[in-house]
Amino acid sequence: MSNYIRIAGNPATGIVLLGDDGTVRSQGQVETWSAWLDSPRAAGFVPGEAAFACLHGDGAGFVTVAHGTAIRYLSVLGQPNARWKDVAPPPAGTGIAGLAGGPLEGYLLLAADGRLYRLDGGAAGGGNAWQACAAPPFSGKAALIAGDWQHGVLALADGAAAKLQSGSTGDAWTALPAPPLAFEMVTGNCQDGFIAYGEGRMFMLDMGAQPRWSRLAMPGFDMRALSGDPVHGVAAVLADSSGDGTLVVYALRPGRESWSLVLAPSARRA
Repeated sequence: MSNYIRIAGNPATGIVLLGDDGTVRSQGQVETWSAWLDSPRAAGFVPGEAAFACLHGDGAGFVTVAHGTAIRYLSVLGQPNARWKDVAPPPAGTGIAGLAGGPLEGYLLLAADGRLYRLDGGAAGGGNAWQACAAPPFSGKAALIAGDWQHGVLALADGAAAKLQSGSTGDAWTALPAPPLAFEMVTGNCQDGFIAYGEGRMFMLDMGAQPRWSRLAMPGFDMRALSGDPVHGVAAVLADSSGDGTLVVYALRPGRESWSLVLAPSARRA
């Protein structure tokens, strides 16, 4: 059976769940209570392996899963016969500690040693190689990333935050207000803002003219995985009493309304 370890997307346009056995299931707008749709299992997935998932577009859009040393994406969700496509492998020996972006917007990869690498949009399967990014403007190594290479990426370290923006003159980092605590998860984008979770608390980073962190209400359970943004809503996988990720909750307007429960799909047996 599947315990859900990753979630991608947002409640307004669609969410995707990744199980610890490589199961991939998606749903459109959560308020419509549409059926969960099956996609092919993540290709080459090893049960128990650390994995990262990111979704761009709606419930029928792209989903990317990185695990081990492989990065692959589906261009159509909810079709059991769809085929996973390979993205250029990360630089040798780097390891994958985080992944953000998509095949159209471009990817950013966080290596195990805290270094960042980018892959331009449209490069998936095109033979392009990952390129090293300029080092973030803080002393500690980056621990979390979110966003995409086309529009900008947020990088978090212990007590520091910065935004990476691509331009005609190369990579440019902008320092942001320091995070209020050590976060375990971050999700969102530079247009709509970011949401982060850690130490049993949740915060929003407003990316307006004066970026700032503000605390949000959250469910009374530990979170297993988090996705979404302040504009399109946030969704999370909660850890049940056994520690397995089996429940999904969402808030369409984080900080302005209570959380609602979406029944997670029943486990699919092998």
